This record gives sequence, structure tokens and C-alpha cells, in this order.
Amino acid sequence: MKRFSNIQKTAIICAAISFTVAVVTFFVFDKYISFAFFILCTVFVTFIAFSGFRSSNTELTERIDAIRSNWREESESLKKRIAECDDNISSLTEQNNSLREANAHLGDEIKRLEDEASRRQAEMLTSEELSYISILPKLPETGEDIPAINLISVAKSVARELKKDADKVGLTINVSSSENQIPYKADRELIRVLFRNIMDNSIKYMNRQGVLIITVSVIGDDVFIIFKDTGEGLADPETEHIFELNYQGSNRISGNGLGLFQAKAIVNYYGGTIYAKSHSGSGMGIYIQLPIVE
Repeated sequence: MKRFSNIQKTAIICAAISFTVAVVTFFVFDKYISFAFFILCTVFVTFIAFSGFRSSNTELTERIDAIRSNWREESESLKKRIAECDDNISSLTEQNNSLREANAHLGDEIKRLEDEASRRQAEMLTSEELSYISILPKLPETGEDIPAINLISVAKSVARELKKDADKVGLTINVSSSENQIPYKADRELIRVLFRNIMDNSIKYMNRQGVLIITVSVIGDDVFIIFKDTGEGLADPETEHIFELNYQGSNRISGNGLGLFQAKAIVNYYGGTIYAKSHSGSGMGIYIQLPIVE
């Protein structure tokens, strides 16, 4: 509760005295004197009321001023916080734009590197392709006689060469034929590379105990060579690509991926065909047809 000021206290005392004197004089002395003291009491009461009103008004004004001051302070603080938020939003926007630009630049750089890698790979593949095509002999001149080689002998010779590597993984290589000799007019080194590449491919990709059976036979005017191993094999979609340059399937291992591509080039050179059949878990079969040239 608000305390009275000294002036208000004095006025209250004076009003009380005036009221008391007015009452006493009303009964003891002259009524006019009593009336005068009543008027004086009324003046003091009016003064007390007026001073109290002014005091209350002053207090209300002070409270309003305090509220306004607090509102201004809160408003300024809020404005500062909003300005800081705006600055943060601007900074984040700039960072986001910077990241977008960096991401776009990175995307362009990745594309450039991919294009460069593709270009270099194309150059490399062209170089590798030329490197093995260079071992293929030129087509014989008209009337030139090509000496015949024994395909059975070449196959067994290559199997002996690779026996040590095959033994390491527990692979047995068997060359099977109903004939002791199957003559075929071709460059001996090329046919040896053909057998070696396919046998070596089976050894590397089987990498476990098993059997590779090579069957050589003659049917009509064609020689048929079948390589069938007992490895894991490949899924059909992958099998379709094994003769492509540098292709390595899901069972990829170290190597340059040229073996089967080179084998196909040799078969094509002699006008033959080569294809593969395989299913996951059922081994790999490679089938070659070579026309007999008289």
C-alpha cells in the first residue's frame, strides 16, 4: 500500500483537528465558528483528495513511462535479433549459393574427368587392340600353301605348359578327341595362343579344384573345339560380354581382360565363330567352330 507524504499527513491531522473543533464548537460555542471549522476541514479533505489524485496520476504516469521504456527496450532487442536473423539468413543463402556453384563446378569437373578417362581408355584400347592384332599374320597370297598343324598336339602341348598353374588350384585339364590327329591349316603360334588364352582364363576364374575338358572333333567341313569347366560360371547377361575388350565380370580378378577378346580375334581371322554358354553355379562352356580350308 502506498504511504502518505508528509504534507498529506499534516493535512490529515489538520482536517481531523478541524473536524473535532467544529463538532465541539457546534455544541459549546457559536455555530458560526463551528461552520467555519467545517469549511476548514472540508478544505483539508479536498486537499488530501487532490494530492492523492495527483500522486496516483503521477504513479500511473511513471508506470506508463516504465512500460513504454521496457517496450522500447524489448522492441530494440527484437529488432537486433531480427537483424541478426536476417544476417544469418543472408550468410546461409550465400553459403548455399556457393555450395551450388561448387557442386556445379564439381559436376562439370567430374564430367570432364570422365570424358578424359573415356578418351584415354579409347586411346589405350586402340593401342592394346593394335598390339595383339599385330601378331596376326597377313592373309596368304593367292596360291600360297599354308602348312597344316595337328590341333590335338597343340592342345596337349599347351595343357602341359599350364599344368603347374592348374595344379596350384587343383584343376585337371583333359584333352579329349576321337582322333589322334586333326590337321588344320593355320599358324601354329596363333592356335597355341587361342588354346592358351582360354585355358588360362579357366584356371584364373575357377581358382578351385575342378576339371576343364577340351574336346576337339571334326564334323563335315568344320572343326569344333569345346572348352567346358566345372567352375562357378557367370549369369547369362554377363556371359554375353566376356569376349569384349577389357571386360571383366562380377568375378573379376587381376588381369588385362584381353585373353578372350584376343581368342575371338584369332577365330574371326580364320573365318570361324566363337560363343559362350554359362549359368551361375554351372560352369563355363566356350564353343569354337573353324572352317576347314583345303
